[in-house]
Amino acid sequence: MNNKKYILKPGYVLREIAGEHLAIPVTAENSTDIVVLNPVSAILWTELETGKTLDELTDKICENFDINRDEAKADITEFIDSLVEKGVVE
Repeated sequence: MNNKKYILKPGYVLREIAGEHLAIPVTAENSTDIVVLNPVSAILWTELETGKTLDELTDKICENFDINRDEAKADITEFIDSLVEKGVVE
């Protein structure tokens, strides 16, 4: 079991605008990286504000959505990997 905690780097605020969830940069370092989030990724973003493991994130999504655990974990891993690649999560 991997106990690595993923956490958002500072410099973004989560806002809901016209029904869309947007992670908006508030620092010059992140000024071009607006992240558009769907309802699932918005929950993950909120969880990542305090740092969570992959298992904790998977538990949260499975509690809120009717989804197979393995499928959820694979999708969450892909989402986290994309945020790591963008430099948003460490």
